[in-house]
Amino acid sequence: MYACFISYCHGQHELTKAFITQLTLALKSYLEPLMDEEVYIDEERLMPGYKYNEELASAICKSVCMIVVYSPKYERHSYCVREFEGMRQVEQKRRAILGAAGSRERGMIIPIIFRGDASNLPDEIKGHKHYCDFTRFTTADTNISKNPHYIGAIEKIAKAIYEHLSSFDEAGVDLCGDCANFHLPAENEIPRWRADAQRPRAAFPGREPQP
Repeated sequence: MYACFISYCHGQHELTKAFITQLTLALKSYLEPLMDEEVYIDEERLMPGYKYNEELASAICKSVCMIVVYSPKYERHSYCVREFEGMRQVEQKRRAILGAAGSRERGMIIPIIFRGDASNLPDEIKGHKHYCDFTRFTTADTNISKNPHYIGAIEKIAKAIYEHLSSFDEAGVDLCGDCANFHLPAENEIPRWRADAQRPRAAFPGREPQP
């Protein structure tokens, strides 16, 4: 099992790469005293010509939570929305199994706002009351885990992940036993996040594999 799966849109330039690197290091640092499970990050999507790997579905299923790094283009790329909807299915299944033993106060999808207008976020993001605002991050921020603007948010995320893992352990149920058979929704099955929006497109047309 993984502590969390970081879902984010590919980026080729310094700002996105710096944020994903610093976020990953900060989460690992604050989670290490709480659990042995690792943070799952697909670093290949930061590279040009990124190709979505369906094996990531298993990693999502095996993750306690999903951290969604939201920027406006996240909802425009099908591999991002497929990951989000896949984790939503995983969460629903887990809540049905855990029943009263599961934490109802915190969702298993934790959005981080990297860029975007807070007044124009899609319902899928702003509907999570525990989302965190990191829009002040710039390339001048060299260490999120030591920046007072972000420390509190990282601590809350780590605590939420730990609380979910604890509820899994207390229930004594193997929630990852069938992850080898888990598949993400197909592109034609993912919903439009906005009523007037087109379906999310592939990051590189023609390169994103069909399910």
